[in-house]
Amino acid sequence: MALDNQSDSQETNSTSLAEDSINITFEDVYYKVRHGFLAGGQKTILNAISGQFNAGELSVIVGQSGAGKSSLMDILAGYTKPTSGKVCVNGRVRNEKMFRRRSCYILQDDKVHDMLTIHESLTIAAELKLGNHVSSNQKRRRVEEIITSLGVCQARGTRAGSLSGGQKKRLAIGLELVSDPPVMFLDEPTSGLDCSISKQLIYLLHLLARQGRTVVISMHQPSAMLLHMVDRLYAVAAGRCAYMGSVPLLLPYLKQIQLICPPYHNTVDFFLEVCVENEHRLVQCSQNGKSEQWTQNIPNETDRKFLEYKRSKSEEVYLTSLPAPKEDPTRKILLALKSTYPTSPWKQFVVLTWRALLSIWRSPSFTIMMTGIHCFMALFIGFLYYNIGGDAKYIRDNYNFLYFSLMFLMFTAFNAVTISFPEQIPVTRREHFNRWYNTGAYYASTLVSALPTQTVCTILFACITYWLTGQPVEYKRFLIFSCTLMLVSFVALCVGLFNGSMFNVKNGVVFGPLFIMPFTVFSGFFLRYSDAPFFVRWLFQVSFLKHGLVGLVISVFGLDRSKLRCSDLYCHYSLPSEFIKDNDMAGELFSMAVMCLLAIGFVFIACAYIVLKIRLKSKW
Repeated sequence: MALDNQSDSQETNSTSLAEDSINITFEDVYYKVRHGFLAGGQKTILNAISGQFNAGELSVIVGQSGAGKSSLMDILAGYTKPTSGKVCVNGRVRNEKMFRRRSCYILQDDKVHDMLTIHESLTIAAELKLGNHVSSNQKRRRVEEIITSLGVCQARGTRAGSLSGGQKKRLAIGLELVSDPPVMFLDEPTSGLDCSISKQLIYLLHLLARQGRTVVISMHQPSAMLLHMVDRLYAVAAGRCAYMGSVPLLLPYLKQIQLICPPYHNTVDFFLEVCVENEHRLVQCSQNGKSEQWTQNIPNETDRKFLEYKRSKSEEVYLTSLPAPKEDPTRKILLALKSTYPTSPWKQFVVLTWRALLSIWRSPSFTIMMTGIHCFMALFIGFLYYNIGGDAKYIRDNYNFLYFSLMFLMFTAFNAVTISFPEQIPVTRREHFNRWYNTGAYYASTLVSALPTQTVCTILFACITYWLTGQPVEYKRFLIFSCTLMLVSFVALCVGLFNGSMFNVKNGVVFGPLFIMPFTVFSGFFLRYSDAPFFVRWLFQVSFLKHGLVGLVISVFGLDRSKLRCSDLYCHYSLPSEFIKDNDMAGELFSMAVMCLLAIGFVFIACAYIVLKIRLKSKW
């Protein structure tokens, strides 16, 4: 890869895609967050911190809990914007948009799709991140190279939900390695892993850094063995830099300020222990990250210790080196990509829909449970209101049956996505931040993939209840009945997506009735339009349950239905038209009800999309 120096000199405030390596520097970075209920109350997380991380080095950020490690990682990765200060790439102020195209960020609690195997996950990542400019053979070769490099060949057909913690961590790294990013950020990658798996993981990251990448990770308390593979240590204490330099020079650094590490003691452990009491001296000695006195590595010291670990007979390492970037034709093609995302929105939608449907197919328990609930309730209601559809004596019971059908399908569709959709947000946030796809493609695929199950359940419920309750044997009426129920369930699905995009599962269940109850009250069942105060009558028009109830009443009692038989001495509503009139539905049209349902559904689709787009850009 050649450097395009001419274009770089013309564009002094951007990150060029033609640069071979990326060095990151930051200077006087402040990060403050709101503290307490008062708008003016602020807490300083990072205080005028500075530093530098170079390509070809494995840099580790250490510090005690609450020191600001994760906040610094978020700012360096572009996940969070600093309150003040600047972050530069190769000496120029960073262009956030272009930098994110060349970097990846793997969070501490990074999630993967449990229903997909390692090979399937990497293949989907290749389809989304490599685009149409890369041939299918190159994508397959890239996937095989990463599987070999991660040391998961034997588990390539294992679903992610059955992988160990270390294998999941390596898979999360492999998913981002597909596009061969020159900058990698990892927040606490060894958290929750045992010593052996942690060594293998740091070994892999060391290899990736040696290939010219800028690899920055945060660790709480690295062991002595892991420190042998670290090139640069960056210590954070109370939001300020206490040390920036190589690991072997940490002892001389401490001796300079009269801090003597005991023999046979982990230097970093001792350093973290004395950070609290000697914070000011350490920050002053390191000039809060501006001093480069200790950044020069002892020649070949790190690599010598690294080779000793590699050749150790006590620990087998299954990870092998990735092909050199200059020899990889995929990387050369990637540098030519100029679009915001490597693939088109349509390709993203197709791949994401296939992934969602595959996950649903792999986990049939939820689908089977939903189908079983709908069938059970259809049979229960069908026999409870058995054969009442043709008798004027039971016309009020028939009306109750219609409204119950609406309520049941509305609540099942609403609750299904309210519970399932928020669980996908952690994976989606990571993939969206690392520019796998745009929000629109993901949201459309989520909506489309949820429709088949909901459609099948609704049709089964409609078929069973319609015939058991003895409704008119006319295909036109049955078609209107079924279409109305499906439209109502689809709109409820959109309302559920809106609710799920705003809250997590717990809050979504709590606030769910807040969205649903207004539609229920103004459905026309509990309160007639003519009896409502004039200033709330407009709410009837925005209630999708009201339009759904109109559609069902038209399908059963409308369309000029003839006089009903009466099994009692007197039936007040022998003429269905009289019942429609008394319920303020005279003159209602099915076509108007359909248009209103579609309009309400599109409004909630748009609102859910906006909320989801905002949420994916934030950390809540």
